[in-house]
Amino acid sequence: MLAEIKSELAKHCKPDEKKGLFFSLFDVHGKIIASNGTIETDKTTNELTDLIYNGLLAKHEHLTKTIVIDIIESYFQETDINKLLSLLTKDYGIFIVNNETKKSWVILPNTKGVNDVKTAITLIKQKYGISGNVSMYSFRSERVTIGL
Repeated sequence: MLAEIKSELAKHCKPDEKKGLFFSLFDVHGKIIASNGTIETDKTTNELTDLIYNGLLAKHEHLTKTIVIDIIESYFQETDINKLLSLLTKDYGIFIVNNETKKSWVILPNTKGVNDVKTAITLIKQKYGISGNVSMYSFRSERVTIGL
């Protein structure tokens, strides 16, 4: 599976580029099994793929029927809530970082059931119990789907 992932990624970015990646694994029924990634990295695409594969993907390889990879194209801190709320979740993901704990959470672009930024933020807050001082970012990605 790792060779197939790297081969497909190489069609969309150079193996030595330093781009954030998010991997989402789905079973035969389209249910999400696992997801992991990073917006920003000092690792090359190949190094990051190896880390995520060995840390997450290999454990679920036998159940995985589809891998969706979001290649981060650009991201921006959003300090204007009105600008953030006006973004289309079809095109933009939302990334929230707790400024005290440095924990972070993400909703990828075009996530099923997330039709606006307010919903994305609400889902992140509900799922992870976010409180306190946070920074919010928006990002664009290129999505690659690999069927196994």
